[in-house]
Amino acid sequence: MNKIINKLFGNYAEEKKKFLLFAFLLILLLFLSFYLLRSAYARYQVDAKINADIDRALYIIGEEKLSFNIETDGIIPSNEPYIYKFSVSNFNETSVSDVDINYSISIRTTTNLPITLSLYRNQNYSSNGATNIFNSPITKQDEDGAWYRIYKTNSSYDFYYTNTTTDVYTLVIDFPLIYANDTTYANYIESIEVNIESKQIV
Repeated sequence: MNKIINKLFGNYAEEKKKFLLFAFLLILLLFLSFYLLRSAYARYQVDAKINADIDRALYIIGEEKLSFNIETDGIIPSNEPYIYKFSVSNFNETSVSDVDINYSISIRTTTNLPITLSLYRNQNYSSNGATNIFNSPITKQDEDGAWYRIYKTNSSYDFYYTNTTTDVYTLVIDFPLIYANDTTYANYIESIEVNIESKQIV
């Protein structure tokens, strides 16, 4: 009798084990695929947001100093920050840097308006955990007697010639709405100059 039962149901138990194992592996594969797809899509969305609407693209091909001014004619007191984006790359349409480069960023502003600046590297500034890479500004006076605020990044950054690399920066300027009724700043314009200094890594 046992032989007959084993013959009838023995293979069935083995097949059931195989089927359950297959079903488990299939569910695990589907879950893993969904997780990876969601992560990749989220990363794509973040990258797309960071790379969108770049105001100025700068190319570091060798040792050099680059600078540009941000137009601030339209800055008025507001609850919303003013956003400017620029990118720094070690290549352009025709050339790629053939040396390793270290670069740093500083921003010089006049002291005409009570604005505050923060800078974000390869991050969406509004995301949780986004890090402002500026130290507190230093106030300096030049040889003509004009006063400036100097913002510097916490560290410098490297580009290696073996990789074509672009860093995207988001400059956030706050000019609080509380100054809207203060006529002191009515006709003032702020100068904001971005400076990139680079050198070859030896």
